[in-house]
Amino acid sequence: MIISTLLALGTFATAALGAGYRVRQIGAFNTEGFILYLENDMGVPISPFHDVPLHPDPWNNTVYNMIVEIPKWKNAKLEISRDEALNPIYHDTKKGNLRYIANLFPFHGYPGNYGSIPQTWENPNHPNVEVGTTGGDNDPVDVIDISDFVGYPGEVKQVKILGGVLMIDDGTTDWKLIAIDIRDPRASRYNDITDVDPEFMKVYKQWLTVYKVPQGDPLNTFGYNGEWKDHEFVSALLEETHEFWKGLVGGTIQADDISTINLSVRNSPHHVFRNDRIIRSIPKPHPLPDAPIPLSAQVWSFVPLNVTI
Repeated sequence: MIISTLLALGTFATAALGAGYRVRQIGAFNTEGFILYLENDMGVPISPFHDVPLHPDPWNNTVYNMIVEIPKWKNAKLEISRDEALNPIYHDTKKGNLRYIANLFPFHGYPGNYGSIPQTWENPNHPNVEVGTTGGDNDPVDVIDISDFVGYPGEVKQVKILGGVLMIDDGTTDWKLIAIDIRDPRASRYNDITDVDPEFMKVYKQWLTVYKVPQGDPLNTFGYNGEWKDHEFVSALLEETHEFWKGLVGGTIQADDISTINLSVRNSPHHVFRNDRIIRSIPKPHPLPDAPIPLSAQVWSFVPLNVTI
């Protein structure tokens, strides 16, 4: 059962870093009924989008929080809900079917822990004039942790941001940042994308280019000629998207399709307290045994990784 793994790993993570975050599972993994809420150290449901700070230590801007949505080597398309109260993690669907990304030989699922940076928002009203996108993709900024640690859905990791590449998704800005868990032995040596082996980053870029092809989509395209932007560039990007998030959660920027209910941003029009009706209406934990993974999600797809990028 996924919850037993989550709680075992979560105890280690919070004990080591003092974050105090836990997860609350309802339903079975690999079903539409699966939903995962984040809790604070008092067991109160909170929003991973709005209530987890950008930096775990406000006096140290070199370390960021990251919310793991899809663990390394897994392919179930788990996402933070934009429109549901407290933005829980759920299993996305398409045309009534649960979504799984293809296993691109020799990989299985995602090559790193995939998730997002809390308290950031890619503003759909803010086009990138240099690249020509219509605006942001309306989500928190995506990030891939390349550490040796295997995460779990809902884990709050502490990471160093190394760099990133701008992927264009249906004409919108969809940054893919690269980070490393601060517990990884390499973290002390990795401060910028240029510190990572270029061949390693080439493989990551190739994977990002082709990973949607088995579902019938074209190769992904990138801004800035597909070049990896460095730590300094993406740090400024995160500050900008953090400011966009402040406008969103503060009510000065409207987005009707995003729930901004939170327990920590006191100047937000949708700030609530732990005894609020909305918080009390969140279902109690009810984990169920994992459902089988569909056979179609377990096969390998063979897509050339030596595309010109």
